[in-house]
Amino acid sequence: MSIRLFLFSFVLASAGVYAQECSNASLTGAFGYTLSGTVTNGDGKLVRSSQVGRIVFDGKGAYTGVAAVSLQTTVEVSEFSGQISIGADCTATAKTGTGADATDLDLIVVNDGNDFSAVVRAGDATLVGVGTKVEGKGTCSLATLNGTYGYQGEGVAAINGKSVSTAEIGILTFDGKEGVTGTFSAIGGGQMNRQSFTGTYALSDICFGSAAYKVGDVTYQMNFMVTGGGNQLLYSELAAGAVTTGSGARTSFK
Repeated sequence: MSIRLFLFSFVLASAGVYAQECSNASLTGAFGYTLSGTVTNGDGKLVRSSQVGRIVFDGKGAYTGVAAVSLQTTVEVSEFSGQISIGADCTATAKTGTGADATDLDLIVVNDGNDFSAVVRAGDATLVGVGTKVEGKGTCSLATLNGTYGYQGEGVAAINGKSVSTAEIGILTFDGKEGVTGTFSAIGGGQMNRQSFTGTYALSDICFGSAAYKVGDVTYQMNFMVTGGGNQLLYSELAAGAVTTGSGARTSFK
C-alpha cells in the first residue's frame, strides 16, 4: 500500500514539474510570424490575404512590430503595436491598434515560449498563423543569407479567370551580397509549372527582408522574416494576383 501511494504521489509531482504555466513574460523578444487566409474586400468578395512580419514582445503585455501584407495585387508594409494578456493555461488574447481599426487575436503559447499559434478574431477575416522566436542576437545583414534553402508554400491564384488553390516547393540560393537564384515546382488548377529564375534580395538589420524576381513576364515579390540564426525563413509571396504563404529552411544548417 505504501509503495502504491508513493508512486501515485510521484506521478502527481512529475505532472506539476512538466506542466507549462504561462504569463505575459512567456513571450519576450523578437519573433517572426505569418498569417494567411481570406478577408472580405470593399466589394463584399472573399480575397486571399497573406502577411509576414516581425513582432517584439516586451514580456509585460505590450508588443510592436512590422508586417508586409499581400492582398490581391498589392503589398503594404507598415508598423503596428498592441497589447497582449497571457493566461496561466498559455492561451492569450491580443489587440493590435486602437479604436475602429483595432484587430483582435487569440494566441496559444507553445514550446516554452519559443513559438505561438494565432488566429484573427474578426467578422470580415479568416486568418490563422504561427510565430517562432528569432534566435541569437537577432541582427542580420545580406551575408546572413548565404547558401541554399528549400521552401514550400500554399495559396490562391487566378488561372483562366478562376480562383484556384495552389501549392509550391522550390530552392532559393542566396549569394550573401544581394543576388538570389531559384527553381520551383507549382501546381494549381490541375496544371504543373516548373521554372527557374534570377533576382535580387534585401535584408534589414532586424532580419526582415524582400526579394524580387521575374518568371517569364510575371514579376514576383517575396517578403520574408529570417529566423533560427539564419537557418530558417517565413515568407509571403505575391505575383499577378497569386498570393502564397510558406516557410523555408537551409538545406545544410550552419
